[in-house]
Order: sequence, then C-alpha cells, then structure tokens
Amino acid sequence: MAARATAGTSGRISRRRFLALSGVAAAAAATTFSQSGLAFFEAAPDIPNPLRDYPDRGWEKIYRDQYAYDSTFTFVCAPNDTHMCRLRAFARNGVVIRTEQNYDAGTYRDPQGNSSSVAWNPRGCLKGYTVARRLYGPYRLKYPLVRAGWKATTSSCVSAGTRSIATSRVR
Repeated sequence: MAARATAGTSGRISRRRFLALSGVAAAAAATTFSQSGLAFFEAAPDIPNPLRDYPDRGWEKIYRDQYAYDSTFTFVCAPNDTHMCRLRAFARNGVVIRTEQNYDAGTYRDPQGNSSSVAWNPRGCLKGYTVARRLYGPYRLKYPLVRAGWKATTSSCVSAGTRSIATSRVR
C-alpha cells in the first residue's frame, strides 16, 4: 500500500506526512518558547509606565471627537422601497456626518393615520445609512434636471402622436 501511495504522488508529500511534520514542528516551537520564558512579552526595561511617557498623544483627541456633532434632526428615508424609515442625522458645521436609527417606530403616523408596530424597531437599512454620501458625493444632483422648453417638447410630441393616429385611421 505504501508503494502505491508513493508511486502516485511522484515526489509530493502526502497529507498524512504533512500533518505528522506539522505536529513535530509545533511541538518544537512550544518547547523553545517555554524554555525561553516568553521573554518577548516582557515590558521595556527603561519605561515603567508607557502611557505616561508616550511621545505624541494628540491623536486621542481626534479619535474621541470623530463623532462629535453640533445639531441633530430626524428625517424620513425612502430610497426606492416601501419602508419609509425615520432616521436621525447628526451634523457638524452644517454637514451631515452620520445617520442612525431613531428608535421611535410606532410613535408616529403617516398622513392617512396609519402607524407601524413597535416590533418594527429598529428600522433602517444600508441605503439609508449612506444617504450622506448621496448628499455630498461628487455625483450628486446639483440643480434640477428639467429640460429647457419642456412644454414645447411635450406639445410637439403630443401633436405628432395625434397626427399619426389620425392618418392611420384615414388609410
């Protein structure tokens, strides 16, 4: 059986042999680390308190203040689906920096008087959470997309359509 296994592999190592060698290597590594006392986990000898002597801690203020906001407001997000989720936006210097769930499903009603169940809490999806990208992204709409001469365009299309219908009846 061993002759058949070695003949079929043509010099490659078998799975059983690989696992055996891996076990031997792991045992050798464990022995080496246990005899050295894991010296690489010891603290640096000259610095008793590394947090007090850290050279530059200015990044901590930026890290703590990344979610600071000046104002907050709620809005209804309806990005081409039927959920109409009420979200809360947080703004800094007049720019929306993040959005999150408002956790008030069941407390507000639509114009027809319908209300959702509180079991719908929390509401919101990824499309709603990325609304800030749509507001401030480079491909946002910056002005209305209405053609100049809209009434002339529609009236010429309607008159052309009625003319073709009238001529098709005459034939």
